[in-house]
Amino acid sequence: MYAIVEIGGQQHKVKKAQKLYVNLLESEEGTNLEFDKVLLVDNGTEVTVGLPFVEGTRVSAKVMSHVKDDKIHIFKHKRRKGYRRFNGHRQPLTELFIHGILGKGENLKEDLAPKKIKKAPKAESHVDETSVDAPKKKAAAKKKAAPKAEGRKPAAKKTTTKKKSKE
Repeated sequence: MYAIVEIGGQQHKVKKAQKLYVNLLESEEGTNLEFDKVLLVDNGTEVTVGLPFVEGTRVSAKVMSHVKDDKIHIFKHKRRKGYRRFNGHRQPLTELFIHGILGKGENLKEDLAPKKIKKAPKAESHVDETSVDAPKKKAAAKKKAAPKAEGRKPAAKKTTTKKKSKE
């Protein structure tokens, strides 16, 4: 099931549980929004087209964050005139999470909200620490007992002899 919805003057194709980036919206992070300007709804068997909007249908979304898009480079120049201008721009965007497409009289279920997955804590090992650390300690003791070299050996002296030329 998907819908085409108008958000901020632009049309976007949305599905349930989808992340979507739209032009900056004036709403705080974590706010739930509903967009009622739905232009088309396809539920797999039937396509409903609005004139101009589908009556009673809306899209529920949550504002996840406000971010900036990738930088766009603008370079202008005119050949043989010495005119060169370089500029850049990063468009501010709002990241939305689409909860679902709601029909007439439908309400959003609370369990559809995105959940952060917590990592499970690492399981403790049942290996005896003394047996694991013992070889490491012995190797470290051997390294300490071995005499250390005092850096590099000095380079051998190069001797050159010049041949005397006969004049």
